[in-house]
Amino acid sequence: MTPPAGKPLETQVREECMGIDPYECEEAIQRLNDFLDHQLTEPERAVVLKHLEICRPCLRRFTFEQTLIVSLRQKVTRVCAPQALRDKLHSLLRQG
Repeated sequence: MTPPAGKPLETQVREECMGIDPYECEEAIQRLNDFLDHQLTEPERAVVLKHLEICRPCLRRFTFEQTLIVSLRQKVTRVCAPQALRDKLHSLLRQG
């Protein structure tokens, strides 16, 4: 999701999430990486999933990030690189 020129992403999310608490959107977006890495508790996952069910802008962002992370993880496993570099990349991907 690319914000229009001059508008930060947070402002765009707030505008697109009209009728939804913008703090819920910000919290859901902040938790996406943890969600994708299975680092949330079941109650936390349920909150994020419920938000994604009702908020299309956050769902689009989630889908983009999920696709990107899955693609990067697949490519990293097929790269012939020194083990130290691979370990560093895996560590960075887990951190989000």
